[in-house]
Amino acid sequence: MFKVEGINDLQTLANVVDGKLLSSNESFSGITVDSREVSDGAVYIGLQGESFDGNLFCDDAINNGCIAVITNDDQLLGRNILVEDTYDALLKIANYHHKQINPMTIAITGSNGKTTVKEMIGRILDEEKTVITNKNENNEFGIPYTILRCTPNTKTLILECGARHDGDFKKITESFTFDQLIITNINNSHVGKFGSIDNIIRTKLELIGAVKESGIVIEAAFKDLSVNRDLNTDSLSINLYITNDSKELDLKRTWPYLVESDPDQDRKYSITLGADKNGLKIIHETAIEHNCINAVITSLALEQIGNDISESMKRLSGFENPLKNRFHIHEVVNYLIIDDTYNANPTSMQSAMKNINDWNDERGRIVILGDMYDLGNHSSGEHKKVINYALGMKKLRKLILVGDKFKNEIKEFSELEREKIILIQNRVDDFPLLELTRDSSTKSKGVVHRYFKSDGGIILIKGSRAMKMERFTESITQYLY
Repeated sequence: MFKVEGINDLQTLANVVDGKLLSSNESFSGITVDSREVSDGAVYIGLQGESFDGNLFCDDAINNGCIAVITNDDQLLGRNILVEDTYDALLKIANYHHKQINPMTIAITGSNGKTTVKEMIGRILDEEKTVITNKNENNEFGIPYTILRCTPNTKTLILECGARHDGDFKKITESFTFDQLIITNINNSHVGKFGSIDNIIRTKLELIGAVKESGIVIEAAFKDLSVNRDLNTDSLSINLYITNDSKELDLKRTWPYLVESDPDQDRKYSITLGADKNGLKIIHETAIEHNCINAVITSLALEQIGNDISESMKRLSGFENPLKNRFHIHEVVNYLIIDDTYNANPTSMQSAMKNINDWNDERGRIVILGDMYDLGNHSSGEHKKVINYALGMKKLRKLILVGDKFKNEIKEFSELEREKIILIQNRVDDFPLLELTRDSSTKSKGVVHRYFKSDGGIILIKGSRAMKMERFTESITQYLY
């Protein structure tokens, strides 16, 4: 249940959501969006989405203690506030609450790295006075939910903003204001949903409209947003802009950066920030290289609110994402099992493979990849590129591919290349435990038992969320123990 600052009675709530109160006025305790939650004295919002209709559960909410519901169903009987759109009502409540609390607000978007940057900022700032997006609740519902979790004690609000469709941020931009906007990067993640890279860019940049006058935009994706929307594919740099009263951007500073791996120690990097001889030199420890730039973006954003960049980088060295399926390393016997199963797109797939390929560790690599979703017309070519990249890895012992999208592409590879590939066609069966425990003497291409419990190895497991690749992490870990 969410406590709404400054709204204590049904009539005031109805006024805030531009609704009509169809009952007598009385006080209420808070707002809930879950009809199953026992919420004595609360108001339930009957939200609607592509696959659900909260109006169907209004009676359940009343039975669990709610005193009224916000609905757009004018046939619904009982104490309610009638509105045109329940999602708009949620946004209006969150907007009112946001203005009452007035926290310094940093929004984060991009194709990759949003969650990591959000968690990094959360590590640096005072936990008691900071609210950050919970786990991956970054969609059109999660954003207002995060805002409603703020209390009068909240000084800083960190909003992770994810989108899967063109125009997803339109209402968010109209409803809220940010002090800072961070854009981590842009690639073809979910391009099948958006329709084109241009639509992805337009949707992400829509959030600039929510940045306050004289607010800050920090991004590592474009050449110069004050000039055009051309992606930066030529160099590594981070730009900082100030917004003017016309919502235009003035470029104030650019930081070129260089990341180099330590030749003697895996998971250790040298970062140079700045182009001249006085550039900042940083030694940074992290499991995966792209977290170096995530740490730099985080530190530059925090520098704008008074944190020392060197101190922030020092505190982020060795950072482990608390969400355990984002390149999380399990050490099991003489194996490293890398659980990167949260999600996948072509950029993150190749980044993860590059990372373990660059390590000096002599153990063989076993790469288990599940299909990538939402790539539209790019799907075939991108799956083929991923296979090709994997087959080019040094010390690759076996490439295990899961799903029909990968299956459709392996015919393009030579017989010699296919000898390194095991194809698992059914992504929802109990493959991992069944195959891993099969007698290793069985002569079958599907047998992978012999690739485990030998001389150790580094096992990378990654795929799109719908592939549920965490099954492999669990089964392999159980088997190796």
